[in-house]
Amino acid sequence: MSTLPQNKPQNNMTYKIECVVRSFLSIVDRVFALLAISALLGIIAVVLLQVVSRFMLPSSPIWTEELSRYLFIYLIVLSSGLVISRNRHVRLELFQAALNPVWTKIYHIFCHLLAGSFALYILPYAIKYAQIGRWQTSPALEVPMYWAFLSVSFFSH
Repeated sequence: MSTLPQNKPQNNMTYKIECVVRSFLSIVDRVFALLAISALLGIIAVVLLQVVSRFMLPSSPIWTEELSRYLFIYLIVLSSGLVISRNRHVRLELFQAALNPVWTKIYHIFCHLLAGSFALYILPYAIKYAQIGRWQTSPALEVPMYWAFLSVSFFSH
């Protein structure tokens, strides 16, 4: 037996749109999780290479520290979106257990609005900051610093 209200086509259409949006957000979350896991595995591989090369080779590659730093930045950026989408971001929880369900929901909405407001406030500055990196390259990897600086713009979303 279907739980959809069959008597109103508008409700059925709303339900279908909601399912499509939820499916899309689920796919986006999976992509971000996969990218975050890839960044973490990349950090592990690069740091392991750096440690092994320092002890077993005559010289270690100079690019490993730089790459691990950039991977770490993007790991944080990619993971922060997952944390917020799963409602696991940092907030004051000392008194949250004492709140009834209605006030808990209001408190969660307030926390999301506060984080969203901060993201909107910082976005123009983050874009301006990323523009600085257009003319610079990283010392070891020689990639445009735009990609490192752009992470702040992603983080603000």
